[in-house]
Amino acid sequence: MRSAVRILIGAVVLTAIAVGVGVLTLKDDEPEVAEVKGDLSTADTTTMHVRRGAFCDRVATEDATEALGGAAAEKKAYGDGDQTAISGEVNDVSQEYGCIWTGPENSATSARAWVFAPPVTLDWATQMTKSVPKGCKAASTPAYGKPSVALTCTDAKKQTKVVHRGLFGDAWLSCELTGKAGEAPATVQKRASRWCLVTLTAAAADA
Repeated sequence: MRSAVRILIGAVVLTAIAVGVGVLTLKDDEPEVAEVKGDLSTADTTTMHVRRGAFCDRVATEDATEALGGAAAEKKAYGDGDQTAISGEVNDVSQEYGCIWTGPENSATSARAWVFAPPVTLDWATQMTKSVPKGCKAASTPAYGKPSVALTCTDAKKQTKVVHRGLFGDAWLSCELTGKAGEAPATVQKRASRWCLVTLTAAAADA
């Protein structure tokens, strides 16, 4: 009987140890949220490298809320090969790792970031920095990788969208922030500068 009791106690102890190790392992596997101070004007992004992989879980909820001017109504993450909305109602198979935060109801605001899954060459990146869509203007702002481009776009509803795109190593990273209708472009640009540093830090190779 004593032997049976000892075996039972030993089994309980081993189980407790195993559960404890399991909890520690799960905790270690949790993504670490990136802590960010300042904005693009306070950072040298030209020497940073980005991983061509998922990064959305490392973006703090508080940072997305700050960018949107209110709590996000929805967050969506997608990966390479996923069927997703590319723009508007256009759906296609993604070749990116990205995330979209939709702002408070009826605000029509959004915050996005994505990195191409395939590697991007310097020549290709240089060509993409020269592409300025209709309704957008290239802006002179701190670098977002090397090379990089910053765009300020305005639609028919007088909503301002600020976009930063650039090359980090062999990874092409884009981020954008769409403000409320009628919101001053300078205000959206300021929040976008902070937002794009947040997403860059989350996607960085050493994050």
